[in-house]
Amino acid sequence: MQTTDRQPDACAECLARNGPAPDTVWLVTDPIRITPIGGLGEVGRNMTVVEHDGFRIVIDCGIGFPHGDDRGLGVDIFLPDVRVMRGKPVDAVLITHAHDDHVAALAHLIRSGTPIGRIISLPFSIGMIEAKLSEHDLPVPPLVTVAPGDLIEIGSITAEFIRVAHSIPDPCAIALTTKIGTIVLTGDYKLDATGQDVRRQVDRKRLTAIGDAGVLAMLGDSTNAQLPGRTPSEATTIEPLNDVIDEVSGRIVLTSFSSQIDRIDHAMRAADRTHRQVMLLGRSMRRNVKIAERLHELEPTHMPGLSRRDIGGVKSLVICTGSQAEEFAVLGRASRGEHPDLHIGNGDTVVYASRPVPGNEGPVEEMQNMLRMRGARVVTHHDAAIHVSGHARSDEIAEMIRMLRPNVVIPMHGEEAMLRAQAELAIENGVHAHNVHVGQNGDVLEVDASGIRLVDQVDSMAIPAGSDGLPLGAGEPG
Repeated sequence: MQTTDRQPDACAECLARNGPAPDTVWLVTDPIRITPIGGLGEVGRNMTVVEHDGFRIVIDCGIGFPHGDDRGLGVDIFLPDVRVMRGKPVDAVLITHAHDDHVAALAHLIRSGTPIGRIISLPFSIGMIEAKLSEHDLPVPPLVTVAPGDLIEIGSITAEFIRVAHSIPDPCAIALTTKIGTIVLTGDYKLDATGQDVRRQVDRKRLTAIGDAGVLAMLGDSTNAQLPGRTPSEATTIEPLNDVIDEVSGRIVLTSFSSQIDRIDHAMRAADRTHRQVMLLGRSMRRNVKIAERLHELEPTHMPGLSRRDIGGVKSLVICTGSQAEEFAVLGRASRGEHPDLHIGNGDTVVYASRPVPGNEGPVEEMQNMLRMRGARVVTHHDAAIHVSGHARSDEIAEMIRMLRPNVVIPMHGEEAMLRAQAELAIENGVHAHNVHVGQNGDVLEVDASGIRLVDQVDSMAIPAGSDGLPLGAGEPG
């Protein structure tokens, strides 16, 4: 297993399981070159560059979020270091899904002057990208909407989007087929096995077929690799959320990620059933729900919407932003008594239909205590099963590896321990230790039928930025 100490030798335990490394003969003059710009050793800031046969593709372009000592120092987000692009043209940017840690740095990439041929993804992701980029005075590259299974030619590379399950509509894995073989980037995923809408299920049949045809490398989501078993389906949150809403007699303020459309939909359906009027608060919440309604990812409530003057009504459900204790989001302002419309007090129940992202537990708990001090009852995932992760646990990751049967595995999307946990799963499921690379941002990797090698390392720092998405340091890129 290759690791971040830059040593290519496998550990003794790995060799015991796999035997000595096969002799490596590098015969291909044009291997696939892979450079992770962000997302390794961290949760967020996902961005990967893939190059082959003179063509360049970027997979995802997201932001990271400050936590710990970084919070409160004027840093609102972290951007990927697009200087590594050196202004060279990008034939296409492919987006696995529309969470901010995968798309919200697109404006930064465009602002850097990097020529972009087109941005390609599934309908909900393109809708979100279009809305986000409209907030910036920038020339927007062509936005191309595709369906799962469509084959997109990018020079000599063929891209295919394969449906997976995650905590947002239209998530996908991406297969890139070249003249020397195929690599698969899983994106964020879980292997949801419920009988709900097919748009929320992973396409096991297609992934298995791609594996049967041969996969050079899998670049896989590592977020929950340390956790045993399988991640529950989103459908398991419906009844607990119904129960919480049913039992509350006063006003309910529910917060979640504004992109968690299914969770929002469950809450709106529960409000309809209990004759509660609904109000959406927060710019991104209203925007995302509007996009979801337009694309039929959720249906409007039957009850009439609340007006701002009725927001204090006892039989109401306010769905708002701020689940991660963002300073200027709706719930953050309300917790400090600073929101002009939402005043939290005795009789209110605040429901967190989410959980803190890794590293953000302290600020979220602090905000929950501020809400309690204002007299609110706070309900979290500790009190009821109202949240499930969108990321695969160890059994699902092992299943993905067995479906794809890759020659090489590059763990992505996670902190160091998460990456290493996926690496171990890959070795346990038949991938040779010398073909598993636990790396870091800026690694320049080459992959072909012979395996994987680290050929270079480029600078790839986290660029601190304000809420406007502009880097804070003078002279920084973008």
